[in-house]
Amino acid sequence: MASEMGTSSVAHRTLGLLSLYQLLSNNRSSLFTVYFVLFVVKKDGVSIAEGLTAFSAAYVSASLISPLAGRLSDKLGRRRLFLLFAEAASLPFFVLIPIVNGFILVSLFFLVAETLLSFGSTALQAFVADITSVQERGRSYGFLSAAGSAGSVVGLLAAGIVSFYFGLGAIFYMVGFLMAGTILLVLFAIPEKKLAMTGGRKPLKEMKGLAVFSFSTSIRTLGTGAITAFFGTYAYILGANSFEISLVAIAGLLTTALLGTQLGRKVDKLGEIPSYIYGTTIVIFSIVVYSIASTWSELIPARIIYATGFALLSPAMLSWVTKIAPENRKAEYLGFFAMINSTLWSFGAIPGGIVEAAYGSIGLFLFSIGATLVSLAAVYLIYSRSWRPGALRKVDIRAIKEREDSYSLST
Repeated sequence: MASEMGTSSVAHRTLGLLSLYQLLSNNRSSLFTVYFVLFVVKKDGVSIAEGLTAFSAAYVSASLISPLAGRLSDKLGRRRLFLLFAEAASLPFFVLIPIVNGFILVSLFFLVAETLLSFGSTALQAFVADITSVQERGRSYGFLSAAGSAGSVVGLLAAGIVSFYFGLGAIFYMVGFLMAGTILLVLFAIPEKKLAMTGGRKPLKEMKGLAVFSFSTSIRTLGTGAITAFFGTYAYILGANSFEISLVAIAGLLTTALLGTQLGRKVDKLGEIPSYIYGTTIVIFSIVVYSIASTWSELIPARIIYATGFALLSPAMLSWVTKIAPENRKAEYLGFFAMINSTLWSFGAIPGGIVEAAYGSIGLFLFSIGATLVSLAAVYLIYSRSWRPGALRKVDIRAIKEREDSYSLST
């Protein structure tokens, strides 16, 4: 009993340290999602569509490398090492972005930096699964998300002030300063959890069910990825300055910080699939609110609603993936899921930019709603009738696999 309590205490302490790491590191994705497109539009005079394309290319590259990053993390059994590599290797590229000249070179540096960071993101998600039980995994991912969002609130406030007085390029130096902090945290505080090293690569056909789940949930991200990359620029179009743009982003982040852990517990209680369906429905409603906004301040409730839905569906997806993954292949499964989910999310900025250029903002919002509805319908048809709240049962797994096989043959 004492041993179990000691193990649980170590796991909770490690989860707290990983959440502190996320608190510092999550600023990057939030800041770049809000400001990168605006940065290249203003600095290099490119169009919004070109800025969205550069943003998309960087995140697609990071997504494609995720399965390799996850497989290496599983094979070596070293999560902490991958966190340290990702931070240290990507830092120089971020801080050099304001210095290099030309849109192509800026885009290339951003792409390399984001690709290197993906080695850490898969390791972090697998690290959480390594130290938590299945019954509390939704809460753990929700807590990690809440901590990251809380850090991003502070980071965006600081970035809004820094960019207002020193320009958008100064944000990249701020990111470099924060990354120095994450490197020190990983080096001196986060323990290394020794895992059994895995053998050779398993056949990809074993991941067929994972692929079906990944595609059915990720169709949504074609639309939401475009909205996420666009909302900072959209707020600017509606009259917001750089600081006011940060306020719109903070509204969503603060929502996740306050509700992330609580909604993660709902995932553990309701089950992953119902949580995904409820969360996605809330996201659709948020896009409707986006589409009717006429001033930048009206984007704040839209962002709050969106963050609520995402705080429910995100831990649901991660918890499901780690639940169906073999014990020693969690990072590989998470990397494979991230490859599909993040690639479609990143690619969404390209058709989103094309639609926005042809039909304006309303066309972009309709495109996003349509993609999200397709995802919602796919998940409901494949999984909902086979799901029961609580622990998975063998009959549920068999029924789900039958639907996955039918879906993969039909598509």
